[in-house]
Amino acid sequence: MTSNSPTPGRLAAAGSWLLSLATLAGLAIVGWYGHHTHWTFGFAGDHGEAHEAGHAASASKHASAAVEEATKAARAAASESRITFASVEDVKRSGITCVPVERRSMIDEVIVNGVVRYDERKVAQLSVRAPGIVWRVDKRLGDPVKRGDVLVVIDSADVGRLKAEFLTALVVVESKSESLAILEEIKGAVLGRQIREARAALREARNDLMNAEQALINLGFEISIKEFQRLDDDARAEKMRTLGLPRSLLAGVDAERLSSNLLPLVAPFDGVVIGRDVVVGEIADPSSSIFEVADLSTMWIVLNVGKEDAARIKIGQKILFRPDGGDRDFESHVTWISTELDETTRTLQVRAEIAVGAKTSSQDLSVLRANAFGRGRIEISKRSIGTVVPLESVQSLGGEWVVFIPKDETTFELRTVAKGLEAAGAVEVLGDLAGATHVVGPGSHVLKSRVLLERMEAGRL
Repeated sequence: MTSNSPTPGRLAAAGSWLLSLATLAGLAIVGWYGHHTHWTFGFAGDHGEAHEAGHAASASKHASAAVEEATKAARAAASESRITFASVEDVKRSGITCVPVERRSMIDEVIVNGVVRYDERKVAQLSVRAPGIVWRVDKRLGDPVKRGDVLVVIDSADVGRLKAEFLTALVVVESKSESLAILEEIKGAVLGRQIREARAALREARNDLMNAEQALINLGFEISIKEFQRLDDDARAEKMRTLGLPRSLLAGVDAERLSSNLLPLVAPFDGVVIGRDVVVGEIADPSSSIFEVADLSTMWIVLNVGKEDAARIKIGQKILFRPDGGDRDFESHVTWISTELDETTRTLQVRAEIAVGAKTSSQDLSVLRANAFGRGRIEISKRSIGTVVPLESVQSLGGEWVVFIPKDETTFELRTVAKGLEAAGAVEVLGDLAGATHVVGPGSHVLKSRVLLERMEAGRL
């Protein structure tokens, strides 16, 4: 007979299956909870919260300290940015004086010593071109001269000889020309060799004449062969005797008794006689200078720049030069810079040129003389308009430049600035002075000392 009640085997199998199912369900629940809590159970979560709370407390503590430090720094800055004295008498005893703030142009310049020189390109030391005896002296020291003016006349035997050689060579050329012309007219009755010899002789005579002409030109005479060819013998002799001599010099002189040996020494350009070493009757020689002429239309200013400023000098920079004893400045520009330092003074020579024109009066020329010493100012840079204070008003404090501005009779405020151009005891300041009209001049070092003392007491130094 078949029974429907479960057997013991079946009951054991069913129990095993239910136990496995319960285990899987438990593991699923644990996995879900762990995933949901990021695998941090009760005790771990409490520790994390405490750790985060500790971090928050520490951050809060650091923030409070930072605020406190910032507050202290702000108070210290506020304390040192304003220096207050107990009374006006204390300010006076400290030697503090306020000076006005200026708005003006500022020039950075190098101030150097200099001297006036002649323009070396326009100075001539003159000597005679042939030895002889001084026959006449027409110019004295300081006389103005024009180009071609006679300075001195020399009586030289060499000059007479060269003049005679020229006239002789001219006559020989004319004689050879006539001989050749005659032979060419009767060339049918003479040998061809005679005509060729006559032509060669004429060429040789012409060469001698040209050499004689060049010898006189080398002495400074203005002479032309063609001009003498048109004259007869008497006219040639008379013209040669007075060659190179102006009519003004011949006034009152018997031309027929005049020597043919005369050689004039003339001025090579317009200028002034600045040197003369000759008198009538003495011997003149080409090896020695007897006259010196200078063109004063341009003068040189030679400045001696210290080696510490040498690198700042450039061609074209503006120069103002005032000679000693003068009451005005002469303006020019740098035109030349030496390539070496002076061996004795160890300075750099800089040159400028001053053109003497309509704007330069005779009174100015009396001051602007060669070898006159003076003071030159070389402009390096320029500000059209800037804020300018005395140099003593700007103090160095903690690696910065500062000035002190009066707020009232006993209180002064510190302001940070930047220094610009410096010149003549003044300095351009760059920065916001907030409309300040005055700064502390004398005594600003006292305020600087007060600020340093406060920083030392606050432990900031």
